[in-house]
Amino acid sequence: MAIRRGVTFYSFQDSYYQGNMNLEDCVRFVSEELHATGIELMVEQTPISADCHNPTDREVEHWKELMAKYGTVPTCMDAFVDTMLYKGRILTKKEQLQQFERDLRVAAKFGFDNIRVLCPLRAEVVEAAVPIAETYGVRMGLEIHQPMHFEAAWVQRFLEMCERVNSPYVGITPDFGIFMYKPNAIAVKNALKQGGDPKIIDFILNEFEKDSTAGQRILPQVQAMGGGPVECGLVMRYSRLHYNDPEYLRKYSKYLIHFHAKFYEMDPETLTETAIDYENPIRVLKEIGWNGSFSSEFEGQPHYWNDADLQDTSYELEELKLQHKMLQKLLGDFELV
Repeated sequence: MAIRRGVTFYSFQDSYYQGNMNLEDCVRFVSEELHATGIELMVEQTPISADCHNPTDREVEHWKELMAKYGTVPTCMDAFVDTMLYKGRILTKKEQLQQFERDLRVAAKFGFDNIRVLCPLRAEVVEAAVPIAETYGVRMGLEIHQPMHFEAAWVQRFLEMCERVNSPYVGITPDFGIFMYKPNAIAVKNALKQGGDPKIIDFILNEFEKDSTAGQRILPQVQAMGGGPVECGLVMRYSRLHYNDPEYLRKYSKYLIHFHAKFYEMDPETLTETAIDYENPIRVLKEIGWNGSFSSEFEGQPHYWNDADLQDTSYELEELKLQHKMLQKLLGDFELV
């Protein structure tokens, strides 16, 4: 049993959009700079074909040539069922299944054996898609994403469906953001840069350190201390934070399909994520002998990092390098090499 390190190309969004990296550059970076092998894609965001939903045989062949050239492996494709495609109504169940079939077919063509299913999708729709997934040989993992948590009613209904269906082609894709326990360091830096009161921000951080759900109760206190839009905004941004006990991974281990290794900022000295617990979830996964893939998902771009020089996207690459050093350290001999 082992865990494969990889990257979702969502992590390269600024580098790709600014034209600093193309598709092959991204694959090369994963292989040669991170010494990792897993590749996850949003085909709408990082196109691998002129029509991402109807690739040609040559486009599929080119993709497979890239994988062979760099020794990389397609691990997960992010699927989107656009339930609000039409104004004034939600897609019918039949229409949603048609989109699902399209995504499963594309994933199979490009060699992905997993797809990430967006967390708002209803369990009944995913259940109806199980025979389709089995036909294509592609597993469906519902993303459990902050502020969702394992004991939430939505997640429990989905897990109950997984238990009833009892198919290896349906399960969950936890995002490491569910192990976030306080505001991340770069959000705090930005709050201070915007004129936030250091004493009030220290109070906010101390409360979150004691209880990840502190944002639900401390806003009146912050206001009473004289907190304005910056300080209150910091509280509100994390008002639905809910740290998940990593032991849930042991409890629901049979349903774990894939992981998004979410991160916002790495501490280069300690090689830790500044607000997300990685050590304990990875410890549990090693203890249960879980076999699968992590996709690094750097999500600092739109809110934290790129408020200065939008042309300089090197921060994405440096943050990825730091995170993979952390993952190598934590996985140790448990890493798939």
